[in-house]
Amino acid sequence: MFTNKKINVVLDETNFLLWKQQVLLTVRSHRLEKVLTGKVKAPAEKVAGPDGSMVDNEEFEEFMAQDSALASWLLSTISSQLLSEFVGAETSAEVWEKVLQFFSRRSTTAVMSLHYKLRTLKKGDESIRVYLSRIKEVCDALQSCGSSITDVEHIASILNGLSKEYQPFMQL
Repeated sequence: MFTNKKINVVLDETNFLLWKQQVLLTVRSHRLEKVLTGKVKAPAEKVAGPDGSMVDNEEFEEFMAQDSALASWLLSTISSQLLSEFVGAETSAEVWEKVLQFFSRRSTTAVMSLHYKLRTLKKGDESIRVYLSRIKEVCDALQSCGSSITDVEHIASILNGLSKEYQPFMQL
């Protein structure tokens, strides 16, 4: 069952794209993406029985159990610092929509701060792998804010933070 599926990224303010990728792949593997996005709605709670009276709809009960399990699982993948943002979200579609809203309304100040960080990141004493990961994290954070950068800007940021020992590579 998908509720036992662990993802190795807990959503916080810095890793939305990594989290989203893992969540979507897991949800898709269980064919629940349309439930998550709200494209599939709950069936009617009551249906006409054989005698014409209204009875509980078993399909509704199944849907609600599955949706509640998905919503609960989603909430379990969110850091405790962000969970208060999701109070009142009772369906998986509501949780998903709140996540998307939260990360789409990142402030202009946050975007400006990320652009500044990208311009000022330096490799220093860390390995090239760690340095490139830090650059990628900032670029991913910018993308999650709706402010992605071009490949040229990405490469320029990398080159800008390299020390003199890398000058021969930068002049090619």
